[in-house]
Amino acid sequence: MNKLRFRNKEILNSKSNQSNEYPLIVNYTSDCFENELYAYDTYNCYGRDDYFLIYVTDGIFNTKINDVVFHLKKGAVVLYPPKYKYRYWGEPPSKYLCAHFTGSHAEKTLTDLGFSLEPYVFESEFSPKIEGLFYKMIEQYMTNAPFLQYSLACLLEEILLTIAIERARNSGYRTFKKSIKYIHANYTEKIQIPNLAKMEGLSISRYTTLFSKEMKKSPNKYILDLRLSKACDLLLTTNMEINAVGASSGYKDQYFFSKIFKKHIGISPHEYRKRYK
Repeated sequence: MNKLRFRNKEILNSKSNQSNEYPLIVNYTSDCFENELYAYDTYNCYGRDDYFLIYVTDGIFNTKINDVVFHLKKGAVVLYPPKYKYRYWGEPPSKYLCAHFTGSHAEKTLTDLGFSLEPYVFESEFSPKIEGLFYKMIEQYMTNAPFLQYSLACLLEEILLTIAIERARNSGYRTFKKSIKYIHANYTEKIQIPNLAKMEGLSISRYTTLFSKEMKKSPNKYILDLRLSKACDLLLTTNMEINAVGASSGYKDQYFFSKIFKKHIGISPHEYRKRYK
């Protein structure tokens, strides 16, 4: 088993390079033990470039998502998306399994299985099957076996599928797959909550209540966070004018875009680009 402790955040983040070479790519996987209180976070000022999956196998795992601190027990799943500046810590003694992954179809795989592309938490009973798949993936990761990247991708996909099936069995579970897919395809346009509720066959109030419970945020907050995430990405990866960034993120009015951006990010779009690019 790989029990290396990556205290050097630069080393940890060096394994997060985005790639579209394969549909699903396992950048790194390991089992981790917490015998002392230590908080992990990203070295990158605006988050890593890959998805980060964690499966809690013992003790208490803590993480802060959208200003809410979660105290997670054995069997819990956490998924951090790219560009999300996460912070987590285990209460010793605790243990978790993890995998960093990218790929040309990573986003589609997750949405097809009903995962949110926002920071995601799912609490369930411990699954020996998921633990076994993780350890098999970790064992293979340490080899130079033929077709290694393909076998790792298959194992990761089976882990994600098993989590999705467990989640589907959970009472009261809904994926909101139709409305979330619509939001991600149309976030640059005006999105009406009544239309989203209709897609899921729910009343507006019921849709808002269930969505907020499942996604840990309201539909409007989900749309806002998605637009701001896209705006941050464009500011850092392109030389587009600020008004063009706003328009490409769902805000046709540059003044309104700058106002919303500063309110929720803390600095103006121009300052954000200047500081982090």
